[in-house]
Amino acid sequence: MKRFVTALMIISTTLVATFAAASPVSGTYTSTDMGGQILTGRASTWRSGVNSGLPHVLHAQSWDGTALGTQWDISCATENSAFGVVDNRIGGNGTIVYTSTFHGGTFTFQPGWSFGSGTGTLGVTSLTTTVQYIMMGGVSTPVASVINGNTSGEFNDGCILTFAIGNGTGVGETPYASIPATYPAFLDGTCNPAAAGAQFGSWGNVITITLNIYCAVPTETTSWGSVKGTYR
Repeated sequence: MKRFVTALMIISTTLVATFAAASPVSGTYTSTDMGGQILTGRASTWRSGVNSGLPHVLHAQSWDGTALGTQWDISCATENSAFGVVDNRIGGNGTIVYTSTFHGGTFTFQPGWSFGSGTGTLGVTSLTTTVQYIMMGGVSTPVASVINGNTSGEFNDGCILTFAIGNGTGVGETPYASIPATYPAFLDGTCNPAAAGAQFGSWGNVITITLNIYCAVPTETTSWGSVKGTYR
């Protein structure tokens, strides 16, 4: 009996170690609002001033209804140039479209999911935010925003990540409100938590996610001599 228990402990330890060190798994995965297994998330974008200023720093994390970052994390993608602006309003009603381009940053996928886990670096992150305005009391006032975007990067083991957001929503921004603790902390231009006196930026929800992981399959070089040997 003691030998059986010992063997079981060894097997269990081996399985846990293998599970914890799981590599990314090639495939296309969708978020829970689309019937998939990727948790939807929340995001914040820090800026150096209360309602303007560069750089802008993106921080996004999964949200399971209780805690942030239990499945995935995207941090420190940084925008150092002014975003594009297209104002489509007529008489104060309509939309303004903002196009932002971030560079760099990191991502992490935690162990415990069928798509594997790992960390890596990001390349370019592109976000398009469409803000809806209506006239209220003679003032063109923002009432809703929708965010679409994508990013890509490479896991440390060489697998490629593409992460697309199809229908994010803006929730709040300074100076009109303070960021709640249930949204990712503002990260400043040094990728550290922003100081208490520099809690500036916006925050929102990350939904309708499509995630693709591609891991190249190594090819084996076979000589004609080895082929002949196999069938001799």
